[in-house]
Amino acid sequence: MKKIFFKMLIVANLIFLFSCAKKNKTATTELPTVKIHNWYYFSNEGFQKIDLPQNAPEVYEKPWTESVRITSAASLVDLENKTSEFSAYALVNKKGLLCFNNDKIELYCDNSIFLPDTADFLVFSDGKPVFYLYRSSFFNSDFNQTTIHSTRPFLVEFAPDSKLFYPIVSYSNLNLKDEDQITGYFWDGKTWACSAKKIVQNGVEFSYFCWQPLVPLTEACPALGQEIFMFNPLTEDSYKKMILPKLFEESPEELKSLLASIPKEFSFYISWKNPSGTSPENYSHIGTSDNFLSAHAGFSAGKKYITAVFSDGTTYIKKSAENSIKAFRLPLLPKGFSYGEMAVSGDTLYVAWEESSFFKTARAGFISVNLKEIIN
Repeated sequence: MKKIFFKMLIVANLIFLFSCAKKNKTATTELPTVKIHNWYYFSNEGFQKIDLPQNAPEVYEKPWTESVRITSAASLVDLENKTSEFSAYALVNKKGLLCFNNDKIELYCDNSIFLPDTADFLVFSDGKPVFYLYRSSFFNSDFNQTTIHSTRPFLVEFAPDSKLFYPIVSYSNLNLKDEDQITGYFWDGKTWACSAKKIVQNGVEFSYFCWQPLVPLTEACPALGQEIFMFNPLTEDSYKKMILPKLFEESPEELKSLLASIPKEFSFYISWKNPSGTSPENYSHIGTSDNFLSAHAGFSAGKKYITAVFSDGTTYIKKSAENSIKAFRLPLLPKGFSYGEMAVSGDTLYVAWEESSFFKTARAGFISVNLKEIIN
């Protein structure tokens, strides 16, 4: 994909042509720019405004499982069970949960939840954010000595009304021991499919299983024990079918329509946030280009917007009340920086950014964008 350099966001009526072939020219209609975005970085105190990501205070690189960064973000699309003023969230590893109400931002923390483990995979159950915790045995040499499986939380719920975090499912509830570590899951709204690993003498041993709570998920708690769960075996192949990306041609019609202008030769991988709040669905398209970008896409609350943001900042957005699709580029990031997870609250787009190299992350934060200036 051709690189298109913008100092700031281009406002309204932007004609954007994707092209990976060098012989093609990129045509744009450039209009006067205005400041419609704000940068933030994560600090010891929480998050702070900054003029540019590269001007944030430098921090030591850490493995991505141990660094402060946005690991997952999503909008609460279904408003039927909405119980608070927040319509979008971003999970900040080792820090807390960012809660968005249009352009208002709150960060809620609980060191007992976030400091010991890695937090990832944000979903919604009955309108409440739920995420999972795990600890990398590779980057935590004291893993077996410090974990107590009887109390170690697996799933944690954030209660928007009280602004508190509650463990709802523990490793013990799932009949897992100290040496077991859940490495991933897929939730279809009813059944949870999990992969777990443990270190054995000759290497790493993986296992797979399904479970389903016999009570509403947000009514579960570790003290209820294993009797409220129904378990079923799962094969490795069955689990992989759930999590591996499908062909982009199999993606929802709304997503295919949003990205219809991308040429067939362009290669990409996209994580689609299911409107029901369950685990994201992944899709990929393999073209002829050498440039392979990742993207995140989903609806905002009430399906007001559908948005897709690529790692280089290329963004597609459509307002449900309008037929036209807008395409624009977020501000160009320095080398070694990239965009990541995204969510929309009201008329504000939030996109994660981070400075990374291979499996390590240094500085990280997010950008907020006023969509009214782009769509209207």
